Amino acid sequence: MATPTQAPTKVPQEPDPFYYDYDTVQTVGMTLATILFLLGILIILSKKVKCRKADSRSESPTCKSCKSELPSSAPGGGGV
Repeated sequence: MATPTQAPTKVPQEPDPFYYDYDTVQTVGMTLATILFLLGILIILSKKVKCRKADSRSESPTCKSCKSELPSSAPGGGGV
């Protein structure tokens, strides 16, 4: 038991291992979300660009949606 004449001993306090800098966490999270969002948009647009630039004479199994848009690919000629 400490008496009033004795000074309490100070124990060096260790930093809390579960301390989070929430400003940094928020900044990194928003940056990653923005990068992933833009990457997703680029992937979606790149597939549409390939589809539009596909040669109308070639049969592309990966681009079935373009075949219905092209009048020359309709059965029976489909020409004007």
